[in-house]
Amino acid sequence: MATLLVVDLTALLDTSKVGAEAAKALEKTWNEAKKLPDEERQALLGKLQNQRDSLREALFARARPLLAEIAKEKKADAVLDKSAVLWGKGDDVTKALIKKVDAGGPLKL
Repeated sequence: MATLLVVDLTALLDTSKVGAEAAKALEKTWNEAKKLPDEERQALLGKLQNQRDSLREALFARARPLLAEIAKEKKADAVLDKSAVLWGKGDDVTKALIKKVDAGGPLKL
């Protein structure tokens, strides 16, 4: 029988200290831009969206080898994103992954 693990990637983005701090930094920059003219705000919005995408990729890049490490420790055959699992008895390793990701410190903005 295959050993399945599940991980909640949305929780990784939203509830990890690393993900939350990155989101707050971007939000702070956006909130400070409310006084700017519309054209400058639009340009900043595009820049912030690119930064968000880069930060997400950096977070996932950090998480991938850590998730592989957890999977090897648990002798898993597969790891699925929790949002794609409709039913199953997979072991949810989200908290363990978040702990390891957060141990790496903040992402570079």
